[in-house]
Amino acid sequence: MAKQKGIVFFEGTLGGINFYYRKGVPTARRAGGGFNAKAIKTSPKMVRVRESNSEFALCSTINKHFKRALKPFLLGYKDGTLHARLMRLFLSLKDLDVTSVRGKRKVGVGYATAYGPRLLSDFKVTPERPRLFDADYSFDWDALQLEVSNFSIASAQYPVGADTMEVMVGVLRFDFDTCTYDSVMADRVFIDRDFGATTFTIAVDGLPEGAGVLVAVARVAFYQRVNDRLFLLPGSAGFGVEMFSC
Repeated sequence: MAKQKGIVFFEGTLGGINFYYRKGVPTARRAGGGFNAKAIKTSPKMVRVRESNSEFALCSTINKHFKRALKPFLLGYKDGTLHARLMRLFLSLKDLDVTSVRGKRKVGVGYATAYGPRLLSDFKVTPERPRLFDADYSFDWDALQLEVSNFSIASAQYPVGADTMEVMVGVLRFDFDTCTYDSVMADRVFIDRDFGATTFTIAVDGLPEGAGVLVAVARVAFYQRVNDRLFLLPGSAGFGVEMFSC
């Protein structure tokens, strides 16, 4: 690798030499010498790369199906960063697997550790509204219900133009090994601006069947009422989604 000298600097490949900028410095080096696809698949020096690629592919598959499982809670919500943020979550869960060999570490094994469920619950699905509302709430797994206390209309932070708030609750069962999933949804609850209670609950009627981990999911969204019809208000600050590990 050598630095380019002269008045005019070139970028590209010429005569088997690559000309480029490295940290703002014009640099030249002989073309080639890197790893091609065959080398990545076969070279002993690329074992770590192959291991990382294998685990990344597994996390990518889980990410795709998990987003599909969350789709009912994400309708109307647009966030171009969600895919990458979920990917980091599943890679972090995979890293918690200290029993499998590198290249075969699994998200499900990582989730089964003491820290796994907390990592999932701490994930901010909707960063612009990380909490559903400014009140006390949690999901009671024994009663299978979202329990809310110290609630007020002011704490709900209605966006301008909103007449009612939708609260949606469900329990998702997701299998990290097979990427299969199922869910049970509670009836949607709408809370208008004249709501006066400080506590309420929303119960789910049973658990989804099958194998896999259980995750409760709650969403709030806001609507404007026009001629007895509800129209979902856009804007990411008006959407809140949270997950509660079992």
